[in-house]
Amino acid sequence: MEHVVREPTVDDADALGRVHVRAWQAAYRGGLMPDDYLDGLDEQERASMWRSGLERPPRARSLRLVGESASGNVVGFIVVGPADGDPAARVGELFAINVDPDEWGGGLGPALIERGVAALHRFGFDQAVLWVHPGNERARRFYAARGWIDDGVERHQTVLGVEVPEVRYSIDLGSS
Repeated sequence: MEHVVREPTVDDADALGRVHVRAWQAAYRGGLMPDDYLDGLDEQERASMWRSGLERPPRARSLRLVGESASGNVVGFIVVGPADGDPAARVGELFAINVDPDEWGGGLGPALIERGVAALHRFGFDQAVLWVHPGNERARRFYAARGWIDDGVERHQTVLGVEVPEVRYSIDLGSS
């Protein structure tokens, strides 16, 4: 299926809130995050978070993209930029990539990550990192298939209000 990948507008906030919640509920259910937390995720809260962010231009050396289904509905997103929010950094970060579970396996995830990695390279980063839950085997396989390597760094992070373990993946962008 062909997807359109484009920069988001404020009008995409409601759809982004829905995708964000549905993707998290599908990806993290089964012990990766508490079920009561996942059940309590609110699409309107997430939409409000997205709306607030989309009302401002992206930070320097950052990019936000959405993916649309063939019917024109926003069904995925990616956010990339400088690691640790430092615009002078040599390391970029893939902060988030989520696709509606009904679209998993349809090619949008690879299209989004390809565009995100290309943007990080274009922005002049030498390397990129991302953080993933160690038990999220589906995501880990997805990243590994695209050349990302588990580099052995671990942390515990509060992500949208819940404490989760994370492992870091990195990729050489070959910038000079």
